[in-house]
Amino acid sequence: MLSANIGRYAAEFIGTAILVFFAAGAVMAASMVGGLPVPLIGGAASGLALMILIWCFVDISGGHFNPALTVVLAVFGDFPKSSVLGYLTAQLAGSVAGAALLYYALGPQAGMGANMPNTALAISGPGAFIIECFLSFAMMLTIRAAFATGEQLRQFAAVPIGLVVGIEVMVMGPIAGAAMNPARAFGPYVFLGDWHHYWIYALGPLLGILLGALAWDRLIAPKR
Repeated sequence: MLSANIGRYAAEFIGTAILVFFAAGAVMAASMVGGLPVPLIGGAASGLALMILIWCFVDISGGHFNPALTVVLAVFGDFPKSSVLGYLTAQLAGSVAGAALLYYALGPQAGMGANMPNTALAISGPGAFIIECFLSFAMMLTIRAAFATGEQLRQFAAVPIGLVVGIEVMVMGPIAGAAMNPARAFGPYVFLGDWHHYWIYALGPLLGILLGALAWDRLIAPKR
């Protein structure tokens, strides 16, 4: 089974490593240079990297790069449950690899670009969790809608997915972290060493993506 899926696991490992490197790295690099619009750079880097990675790997692994997405797809029967553990392992390991490259190249700059609630703006953990749930909900609706189009449009599904993630990071990244992905947060938290807020970015995406899938499959899709 492992040998049959090794290419898919490798794609998820490499894709997640690249995503974390650019998403967290954009925040770190922009903070180091100074005077740059960090939210815009972070959002553009996250959205464009995800768009490109989905386009490159969707036919190999499905282009998940997100443990919460993998789990929810398996729950809804859109992904084999036997591959969930392998995908989650590859995604989390890839996240650590991407963060390790940043840590050893740049040092622990800007909190490793980790997703965090902005406590300086009085954003609480529960408040950030609610935002994270809603952002993940909107992302999942976009994913479902993008792949539910006609065959000619479906080949461009990576575009709206990358755009919605980029917009969410631009708008809510500086406020509530905006990970929408436990793997995006995992690697930077490993090197940050403070796990106090990680629960937000582990449980928020899982709940939001689950609700997004339910809303699409039970409320929207039957009306199409």
